[in-house]
Amino acid sequence: MRKDIAHLITIESLVTLAGTLAGVFSIVYLVNTGFSVFEASLFYLIGFITASILCLVFAKRGFGRPKRWMALGMITVSLFYLSFTFMEGYWLLFVAPIFFGFYIVCFWVPFNVLMLRTTSKQNRGESIGYFFLVFPIIGLISPIIGGYLIDGLGYVFLFGCAFIALLSNAILIIISPNTVSKPMKGRLTLKRMKPRLAAGFFFEGGQEGIWFTTIPLISMIFIEGEANLGYVFALFALAGGIASIIVARVSDKKGKRHRYVQIAALLAAPLVMLVSIAPDLAWFLILICGLYLVLPMIPILLFAMASDRMEKQKTSLSLTRELLLNTGRILGAVLCAIVLFTTGDVRLAYAVSGFMILGIVLTK
Repeated sequence: MRKDIAHLITIESLVTLAGTLAGVFSIVYLVNTGFSVFEASLFYLIGFITASILCLVFAKRGFGRPKRWMALGMITVSLFYLSFTFMEGYWLLFVAPIFFGFYIVCFWVPFNVLMLRTTSKQNRGESIGYFFLVFPIIGLISPIIGGYLIDGLGYVFLFGCAFIALLSNAILIIISPNTVSKPMKGRLTLKRMKPRLAAGFFFEGGQEGIWFTTIPLISMIFIEGEANLGYVFALFALAGGIASIIVARVSDKKGKRHRYVQIAALLAAPLVMLVSIAPDLAWFLILICGLYLVLPMIPILLFAMASDRMEKQKTSLSLTRELLLNTGRILGAVLCAIVLFTTGDVRLAYAVSGFMILGIVLTK
C-alpha cells in the first residue's frame, strides 16, 4: 500500500510541478501579450465546458484501460503548455483550453479512483489531506522558480519545461505497475451523495472558476514583475498547507465533517470580500494568508464526505464530483466574464467568489 501511495504521489507531484511552475502564469501571459481581462476570462471557461462534456461521455463508455487514459491526460496537458510557445491570438485563446479540459477528466478521474483505493473510512480525511498537501509543498518553491525563469529566460522556456515534465510523467504512468487497474466504469448519480453535498461541490467549483482568472489578475494589482508574483503564489501555497492535515485528522476522529466545512466557508467568504478591497500590499498579504489557512480544508472534507457515502462507487463518485466541479466552474467563469466585460473591475469579479463560497454552507 505504501508503495502504491508513493507512486501516486510522485505522479501527482510532477503534475503539480508543471501547474505551479507555469500554470499560475498562464493568465498573466495572456494579459501581457495583449488580451483584455475579459478575453482572458474566457480561456479556462472553454476548458471547463470541454471537461463537463467529457464527464458525460465517460459516464457512458467508462475508462477501459485507466492508465492509458491517465497518460493521455498528461499528453494533452503537455500540449496545453506547448500551445503557449507556437499558438498566437485567438487560436491560443480558444484551442489551447480544450487540451486542458481533456486533461481534467482523462487524468484526474482515474487518478482519484486509484487514490481513494488507498484510503479507509478510519483515515480517509487525513489520507486525502496528504495527497492535497502535495500542492502547497511543491507550490512553496516552484512559482518562485517560474517567476525567475520568466524574467531570465522568458515564457517560452518556462512553458517548455512544463511540457517536458508532463511528457516524463506520461512515461512514468505507463511504466508504473501501481497505475494498473481493471476497467473503471461508473455513472453520474447523486443518490448516495445527496443533493446538499452535491451543492457543496458545485459551489466549490464556482469559486474555482472565478479564481482561475482572478487570482493572477488581482495579484498583479499589488505586485510588479513575474519573479515577485512567484513569491506571492508561493506564499499562498504555504499558508494553504498549514491547516489541512490537522483539520482532516480531527474530522476522522470526531466525524461531522460537514460542520468543519460550514465553519470554513463562513470564515472564508468575508475574507474574500476583504481581500477584494485591500488598500495596499500589506493588507492584501495578511488577508490572503488568513483565507488560505481556512479554505483548503473545504475540498478535502467534501471529498472525504462523498467517499464515506459512496464507499463502493469510487468511479461514480469521481465522475460525478468532476461534473459538479466543472459545471460550477462554468458558472463561476461566466459570472467572472460578465463582471469583467461590463466593469473591467478585477476586484469586483474576485469578490463574487465570496458568494460562491457562501453557497458551500449548504453542505450536509
